[in-house]
Amino acid sequence: MEVGGGVVDTPGMREFGLCEIDDIDLAYLFPEIRPFIGKCKFGLDCSHTHEPGCSVVKAVKDGTISERRYYSYLELQEDG
Repeated sequence: MEVGGGVVDTPGMREFGLCEIDDIDLAYLFPEIRPFIGKCKFGLDCSHTHEPGCSVVKAVKDGTISERRYYSYLELQEDG
């Protein structure tokens, strides 16, 4: 899978994050998560963190979504 990225060169800044983005929009920013959005037991109300029947968590457990990318998603979700 090819995944793009970017570099942010901000001398003196210690952190960079996204502001004012809701959880659904954040999930769409991760191409590997997109196919699972809305397919959870609780549909679009799923936070993809702890709900039973979460298709994203299942995809992480079966290796379809890498743990590293999933934890990046969770980190951004917490910061938002």
